[in-house]
Amino acid sequence: MLLYQFLLKRGLESRKSQEEFFKLMLSAMEEGGVKIIQAPTGTGKTYGYLIPIVEKGQKAIISTGTKLLQEQLRRDLEVIKSYAGYILGNHVSYVVLKGKSNYLCLDRYYAEAQKVPELEMAINSGWDGDFEFVNLDVDLREKLCVDDDYCTPYYRNMCKYRYECYYWSKLKNLEKSAQILIINHALLSLREFENPEERLLVIDEAHELDKYITSSLKTGFSTYTLRIDILGRIREFLPSAHVDIESFFTDNFEHLFKEGKEEVALENLCPYAEDFEKRIMTALFSLYQRVKEEVMHSIHSFLKERLFVSLKLKDYLLNSGVLAWEDYLKINSNYEELSQEEEKLLKKLKTYQLLTKRLTRLKEFFQLMKEEKPEMGYMVSRSWSRKLQTYNYRLECFPVFPSGFIDFSGYKAVVITSATANPIDLEKTLGIVGDYYELEHTLPYHQIDFVVYLVDPREEDWKDCLMRAYKYLRTLYDKVLILLTNREHMKLFEKEEGLAFQGEDSLSKLVEHLREGRIKALAGLDSLWFGIDVKGEKGLLMAKLPFESPEDPITFHRIRFLKSVGEDPFEYQKRKALIKFQQGIGRLIRSKEDRGTIVLCDKRIFKFKEFLRVVEKLGIKVRVVKMLK
Repeated sequence: MLLYQFLLKRGLESRKSQEEFFKLMLSAMEEGGVKIIQAPTGTGKTYGYLIPIVEKGQKAIISTGTKLLQEQLRRDLEVIKSYAGYILGNHVSYVVLKGKSNYLCLDRYYAEAQKVPELEMAINSGWDGDFEFVNLDVDLREKLCVDDDYCTPYYRNMCKYRYECYYWSKLKNLEKSAQILIINHALLSLREFENPEERLLVIDEAHELDKYITSSLKTGFSTYTLRIDILGRIREFLPSAHVDIESFFTDNFEHLFKEGKEEVALENLCPYAEDFEKRIMTALFSLYQRVKEEVMHSIHSFLKERLFVSLKLKDYLLNSGVLAWEDYLKINSNYEELSQEEEKLLKKLKTYQLLTKRLTRLKEFFQLMKEEKPEMGYMVSRSWSRKLQTYNYRLECFPVFPSGFIDFSGYKAVVITSATANPIDLEKTLGIVGDYYELEHTLPYHQIDFVVYLVDPREEDWKDCLMRAYKYLRTLYDKVLILLTNREHMKLFEKEEGLAFQGEDSLSKLVEHLREGRIKALAGLDSLWFGIDVKGEKGLLMAKLPFESPEDPITFHRIRFLKSVGEDPFEYQKRKALIKFQQGIGRLIRSKEDRGTIVLCDKRIFKFKEFLRVVEKLGIKVRVVKMLK
């Protein structure tokens, strides 16, 4: 490949495993099918799939775990794009796609009485409508984002901002013409892509695929939805309307949240259905009936007072279904565009229709509350809301395993890759079956010092051991990553100087601070085990083997379901922990120049031999430290 040969001359390191990746990519383009590739850290898998795609001019969709990883992928593609233009004469076009809720809806924004200075500045400066690049409150973003319930197909065609729309006009036009689409895993289940049969689908960071797909399939409602989206819209018609929404959540769920807990698994939602119907459903639908009567009265009064209306209003009334057919036939129209009075009526109708759709979804979820399906999981979560000035509770249900909810059959070929791609896990959780390839690792793992403190995390002295291990690593290194499995354990490090915690700032900024030496250590949970990159010498503290808490809602329901079908849930838990453990080791060594020490405070590695085999397979020697009482 010409592009690869040029990059080698420019200093790109020749790697056998990366060249194997090229061959597998070319084979997928020619033969189709599904290929699962375990590409260890150091393979160069990003270039492994980008170079063949660009060189062959192949249309592709590349999916990765998070918006942060999308941005990293975009930067890598920019480098290859510049060289491709010079060497091959190829123009590589691409677009970064996110979910609709990440983009501003101009129609909703300009309907607001009060304008937002930061948005005004962005709109007038060539901004692409992506909320990531403006500093907006989460509640305001939710209010102003592109929303399918608001932006129905018919309304899109008559919206006054349809040609300027960031999502449906500009982004979708870019998507049609782009060679490469960069998406995140949550979008895969939606499958709203142009001509997928022409595109190769590459799923990177596939070890977290089932988690993201499951999260994207959650359905539910929250205090915010009920109070702002539903009751708030009712009050636009009935200003004095009142429903005591918060008491349903506090009375039923407040006692479940221990200190620091944000999510709680529920066996099912049946015990709460009757109370929800009595306190919420009956009250909201009674108010909605009054709103409906008022809206219908407004429409009929408006039409009665006019000999003619615009064609746009007449068509909208037909497509919205608010009028009976015989009433529609009585309407006369002889001009095209909406008058000012018609725009006011249309705004009222839009509010009513959005309210109707929200209540329809609420009614559908209420039906789910009354059912107990073994293949579904249930949970309640809460987070503090500045808008509500109280906790925003959220009730949700989700498929326990998302197998069957994602379809890869329509793509030209599918390549699934990760440093820890596990074909058994992909089949068990997502139903994905394909040809499996395991590439050789190329990094000098034998230079890692791997220390196991012989302590059981269930014993009282484990916490003291954890702190001693941290102090030991801090004497050796100016950069230390602390990989935890429980939020409660963060408290152990609160008094340590020069240490930052995941969540204090964006993860990208915290990692940058560690690289620059502005902090000496970074402690966190899942995101630190997966996908962060800190080069150079460093220490890595693994608090314990990363088994998911059985109280985690998804894990809780998967354990329950596996027991119900006669399978051993511990095999699932062990498989997931093993993937996470492998990812954790990968945080220490990202290139041939990296060095460091890993300390694991968990003697169970000698009980669960699979974890020990992972370490030994990499050529890492294990050193044992006995803990004195």
